[in-house]
Amino acid sequence: MTFAQRLTIGQINKGNQVIYDEAASYYQQLRWFKTRLTRLEYAQTLAALLASFQFVPQRKGRYLEIGCGPGTWTKVVAPHAAEVVALDISANMIEQARRYVADASNVTFVHGDAADYQPDGQLDGFFSFRVIEYVHGWQEMLTRVSSHVAVGGRAVICTKTPISVYRGTGRERWFTTGVRRALGRLQRWLQGLPEPAGDGFWQKYVSPSAVQQTLEQAGFTDFAVTPAIFGLPIFWRGTCQYPLVPPFAEPPFMWAFEQGRKLANRLPPRLRRLSLVFSESYVLTATKR
Repeated sequence: MTFAQRLTIGQINKGNQVIYDEAASYYQQLRWFKTRLTRLEYAQTLAALLASFQFVPQRKGRYLEIGCGPGTWTKVVAPHAAEVVALDISANMIEQARRYVADASNVTFVHGDAADYQPDGQLDGFFSFRVIEYVHGWQEMLTRVSSHVAVGGRAVICTKTPISVYRGTGRERWFTTGVRRALGRLQRWLQGLPEPAGDGFWQKYVSPSAVQQTLEQAGFTDFAVTPAIFGLPIFWRGTCQYPLVPPFAEPPFMWAFEQGRKLANRLPPRLRRLSLVFSESYVLTATKR
């Protein structure tokens, strides 16, 4: 990669840094714990993380977390690790994470852009939850990080599903995202504030096959893909969803969707990948050979 390409990637990721610096104080509560629905999504993602990592109590390793954010998943992995190196592009997110995992003495925080981060020393694995879709240059990042993973080490990646009932809804493209961006530009213009660096916000949905191909070339094998958040985008209180189910009617639908997730996880690998059409996000795991 040329210096000019690295500079361009850095400028684009800088726009995301600005967004997450601004959101750091409220992101975790809003995204995972505010409502009954977000708490279900947290529980589903947590279950996928714990099942995918295959923690062994007698073998606590050194793991890199790519994009720790406010420490949501750092706190989960830290008790199972000898050390967690938690990397994030947002200094404000790291400050939130420090407070959230203050009781974990085995976490080292690093402020930096994952797109050009160079790990220090050998790793027993790495994990990244809902981050690579925001990293311009994610393929090179995974390749570079993978070169530091020891044989038998694990890669655990959670990202948003590209082909899914949660994607491609008109609401997500214009009713929600487009309107928010337009209102944000108007607010900055009225306040006399500059536009964020780079593109403002960069996101690209990454398919399981694309992640697998990148990790295969980096020496990983034994791939498995499972759904994380599973169901239908039909809740009033959901993010970028069709507002069909009001809050008082949520419980039976949430119960059914959780049973669907458990069933999907018991399917043969090929059918499990097909079930991702009902999954907002998925988890891909692999082992270094």
